[in-house]
Amino acid sequence: MLRRLFPFLLASALLGADAHWIALRSGPFEVFSNVGEKPAREQLNQLEQFRETMRIITGKDDMRLVWPIRVIVTKSAPPDAKPFALGRDARMAVVSESGFSRDALKDLARLLLRDNTNKLPADVEQGIIDLVSTVEIDAVRITLGAPVPEAERSTGWALMHLVTVSPEYAGRTRVMISNLEQTNDFDAACHNAFEKSGAQIREQVAAYLKAGNFPTTSLSGRALSAARDFKPVLLGSEDARFALADLELASGHTAEAATAYKALHGPAASEGLAFVALRDQKDDDAAKAFQDAIESGSKNARAYVELGTSKGDADLLKTGSALNPRWGEPYYQLADLDAAIDKPQLEQRAALLKKACALNPRNMDYWTALAKTYEAAKDFAEAQKAWSGAERAAANDQERERIAKVRLDVQAKRFDYEAAERKRIHDEEAADLARVKAKSDAEIHAAEVAARKRMNPNGQAPPKPEAWYQAPPASGSSVDGVFQKLDCLSGAARMVIQTPDGKTVQLLMGDPSQISVGGGGAEQTLACGAQKNPRNVLVHYNPKPDTRLHTAGEVTTIEFH
Repeated sequence: MLRRLFPFLLASALLGADAHWIALRSGPFEVFSNVGEKPAREQLNQLEQFRETMRIITGKDDMRLVWPIRVIVTKSAPPDAKPFALGRDARMAVVSESGFSRDALKDLARLLLRDNTNKLPADVEQGIIDLVSTVEIDAVRITLGAPVPEAERSTGWALMHLVTVSPEYAGRTRVMISNLEQTNDFDAACHNAFEKSGAQIREQVAAYLKAGNFPTTSLSGRALSAARDFKPVLLGSEDARFALADLELASGHTAEAATAYKALHGPAASEGLAFVALRDQKDDDAAKAFQDAIESGSKNARAYVELGTSKGDADLLKTGSALNPRWGEPYYQLADLDAAIDKPQLEQRAALLKKACALNPRNMDYWTALAKTYEAAKDFAEAQKAWSGAERAAANDQERERIAKVRLDVQAKRFDYEAAERKRIHDEEAADLARVKAKSDAEIHAAEVAARKRMNPNGQAPPKPEAWYQAPPASGSSVDGVFQKLDCLSGAARMVIQTPDGKTVQLLMGDPSQISVGGGGAEQTLACGAQKNPRNVLVHYNPKPDTRLHTAGEVTTIEFH
């Protein structure tokens, strides 16, 4: 244990004391140095030009980071320091004046890919990381393609070396990567980027790797002047001590970090002690320290989100998201609050999870939660998309296969649900139509009953038709046709007769007792409404047109035949 800690403690002693500390900042990078301005400027330029190299390869407009990187430059770096591990509010690294190791550059490339791209095929992603680990930077001149040791020359490395260094493909790598971000379809990506099939590219890569001839290429870096663009700022002793305490925390030395934070003051000291308590699984102590930090004016998004998550406090989580808008975790935790209080509000939950997935598309947990939320809302089309995102973010092939099966199950659920919805809508429409028809029939029947009561208020049976028939006066008129309908009016009725030439004649029936009805070989009755069995009829009437009722005359005799 002492052997492991001794080099780091020795380095801390060299870094501490009362040295003269300066800080330089550019983009997401901060460099602290106690060995002068020149080494600090050189390391900051290395970081920015390395970021530019990654930008050129991936085609991203700006390679951003969720958390800033704070680098401490000293004469000798401790061997057990973890490069770019997350400390209190930044990723920490310590580097000597000689610069970053290949392993450190690999870790930086991995971070830049993770924070700026969707997950790429494993061989392509590792190929990019290995390729840039040998980059050579001299001011604004970038030399890319120096071969890695022979044991590390994988197919992925050879692929990325070929498509970034070879003049045949250079400049179009970004198209391939953009396509792979969307679908992971290597064949389509090669066709769109290089107008060759995936198989053709892989054959060329195999031959390229076998030939063993790996040239380099020069890239134009960012137009930066280390002297003009990197302005040093003198650091106070507490700023430097905080950086050293954060380095201890990031390296996993919680006891040393706790000792360092206890000697400091302000919200950052409370934050540090809170994260130490979290590492030591002392959740109550951590919550108290986070509360102290926030009450003291902390601006650390992690403090708000850690405390907000433990307390289920949406306001704290929202503050955390505002302090670091590139971080997906606050939105994920906010979405979880809706589920915890048993008021899903699925649309709001889905919106929060979509935001989390957009900020961190490599987090399978975010995608899984989003997919399940859409399933609960019966939005199976969006659920399938979310499961596809989870599939791309899967850590390995076994996990990817498992999620692919889930996605196919959701597709089957979608088809079943859509079929059930179509049947439900059809059944509802049929039921609505039946209800309308029944209501209409009931209204017609009620109108008929009411009309009969008005025409025969005493409820007496209508008189039987006489066997004899009295011909209508010669001065009257007659119409021969089909008796279609009887409109029952107030105290009267209106016969509707269709003649053989297709015309319609309407006649008024005044006092039924004054109308002679006969013929047809049986007793004849008149029912209000459309006649269920229309019969042929000869009607005699007195021509007395009524424009209000649209009748041609008054019925005197009705003869069915």
